[in-house]
Amino acid sequence: MEFSETELDLNAQKIVKLEKELDEARYLIEQCIASIKETQRYLIKLSYNQSDITKRMAKWPYIVVNTESDEQ
Repeated sequence: MEFSETELDLNAQKIVKLEKELDEARYLIEQCIASIKETQRYLIKLSYNQSDITKRMAKWPYIVVNTESDEQ
């Protein structure tokens, strides 16, 4: 099967267009990956802080307070 010059030119243009779209998609994926990594870092810091707060609260002295309903 032989291809004409116009068909070859059209195919070449399509390939160039697809390469541009692929580059755009790759760029967007890289941006998403960077955002996900930043979110992961934030969540790790948040979990460490939450763990630290939990440890501090476990060491707090608690005083039992009687309410009126407890006395009845």
